[in-house]
Amino acid sequence: MEDKGELFTTRMRKATRKIHNISDALVNAKFALSLRDEEVWGGGLFIFYHVFGFLEDAKARLNMPDFDKLFVNKVLYRKKAFEDDLTHYLGENWRSIPKAMALDNYIEHLQELERSNPRLLMAYVYHLYLGLLSGGQILAKKRKMFGDENAKTEIYTDKVTDFSGTDIGQLKKDFRQAMNEIADTMTEEEKDAFIEESNQVFVMNNLIVNSVGGQNKVLYNMLYKFSAVVLIVAGVVTAYKMYK
Repeated sequence: MEDKGELFTTRMRKATRKIHNISDALVNAKFALSLRDEEVWGGGLFIFYHVFGFLEDAKARLNMPDFDKLFVNKVLYRKKAFEDDLTHYLGENWRSIPKAMALDNYIEHLQELERSNPRLLMAYVYHLYLGLLSGGQILAKKRKMFGDENAKTEIYTDKVTDFSGTDIGQLKKDFRQAMNEIADTMTEEEKDAFIEESNQVFVMNNLIVNSVGGQNKVLYNMLYKFSAVVLIVAGVVTAYKMYK
């Protein structure tokens, strides 16, 4: 337990609030116009698949009790769900898609942490999976609301954000509790390093989100359709005035 009764997760939230808000704004700016475009949505899934996949594979490689403890429920494992969604959105050959430099740098950073200080990988597990249970659910609801403009099938439920049958509120509570229990075993220096790396999580996320392309195409299509509507309305108004 933290000094003065403050939980470590609360301390982390306060310490990362500024960069977290920037990250949220960037994600919204990048994907708000792209919720109905499968290619852009798939591009977002593609970059995060490699990060989530690395973390889940690292769990098996490390065999670290604290790392294992963070995965409080088997429903948190998302690698297979990512793969199913990527096949749907990007096709069977999605694995051959080249990774952006920002993503390569992200993975290299995770690899270095695994070699030098694997406990810091838990910062990525905590913030990324909590994000999937929070903001990820909001994006999923927006996609259901707006639908997929270019959907290959009439109905498709994104598997990576689907936690059907799970009490997400309780899952998040258990997740935070596990993090706080792990933090109770850390020294102050380790806690400070963990919080510093937590800020780095959002910096790295911002860099890969910024590498996702396709938003310009979506914006162009929206403007094109809007312009067409304006021209039609203008034509109707002109015709009305001429024959009034």
